[in-house]
Amino acid sequence: MRKSRWTAAVMAGILAAGVLAGCSSDSETAATTAGSQAENSQEAAGNAADGSVWAQGSTVYFDVPAKAGGGTDLYTRYLTQALAEVCPGVNFIVTNYDTSEVGMEHVKNADPDGLTLGTCHGGAIIQYLAGSSEVNIKDDLRVVGILNQGGPQAIIAKPGAPYTNLKELGEYVKANPGEVVVGCSLGGTTQVLFTSLIEAVAGDASLVNYVQCSSEADKLTNVASGAIDIANCSIPNALSYDADGKLTVLGSIGPKVATLKNMGELVGAELDAKFATTQEQGFENTWDSNYYVMAPKDTPDEVCEAINEAIRKATEVQSFIDGNNSMATYIAAIDLAGSQEALNAEWDFQDELVTSMGLKVR
Repeated sequence: MRKSRWTAAVMAGILAAGVLAGCSSDSETAATTAGSQAENSQEAAGNAADGSVWAQGSTVYFDVPAKAGGGTDLYTRYLTQALAEVCPGVNFIVTNYDTSEVGMEHVKNADPDGLTLGTCHGGAIIQYLAGSSEVNIKDDLRVVGILNQGGPQAIIAKPGAPYTNLKELGEYVKANPGEVVVGCSLGGTTQVLFTSLIEAVAGDASLVNYVQCSSEADKLTNVASGAIDIANCSIPNALSYDADGKLTVLGSIGPKVATLKNMGELVGAELDAKFATTQEQGFENTWDSNYYVMAPKDTPDEVCEAINEAIRKATEVQSFIDGNNSMATYIAAIDLAGSQEALNAEWDFQDELVTSMGLKVR
């Protein structure tokens, strides 16, 4: 047994030295000549935890289990743009998968060499527990960092809706059971989000009809046309559509830290009271869900630590900050152990929520 553990440690060090060699926490080292980079690579062989990551000229693939243009895709691109500054000479390629399950499976089955990573939000937990995904991100993958702690979502209604805030929505739903149509990802994140929200404002989540409408573009189009009554979208998109009179903003739901004031600070605009959060409108429910960077489960500790350090440095790059601010998202620079703790905590929260709603199948 001792021999096995020693061998594993040596192999991890060799892997870290081969892959994690060209992007350093020291900006001076990152700007060295090719000869110095080779020397740094040799040093990394003796000290895999020196903060270096990804050899010069290597290509790192980020798999996004979602279509281009959505939140997960945009956050991933903000990250890879920032990583390109933190790790000059390394190529970062973002690959989108229209079928989320295929994207998650690709990361799960990739070589654990630090060159294939994936991003996802906490909704992946719900999808697994509810049976719409076979990938368990806690056991089949390994979290190496956090993109952000998520952000508030505007709750939007069709133009001229007979309710203008969450309290009025709840009263209307109770008075007109079965009439309101909610667009969401059935069996996914937004169905759970809306189930909890309708339960909070109307006392009974079954009083509305839930229909499949998962992409933000489809939600905006269908709400604006009146094809569906209620949906969610990003704060910036809600601002834009509201300014054009294309929808009615009922409020927002997001992390516990979200307030009308700090949401406005993030997007750089003073938000009207119509964007007030659930808490500010007198309801206790919030939506706390992180966006994660995942690696194949057998990725060695040294590799994961170095990738996590690069991610944390990327969160300090101005383009990353600006991108997240534009989407009213709360950045979180969390170390490797803290990232795992955050995933475990969210897993427990989502497990309890999905179970209470009768959606859990595993």
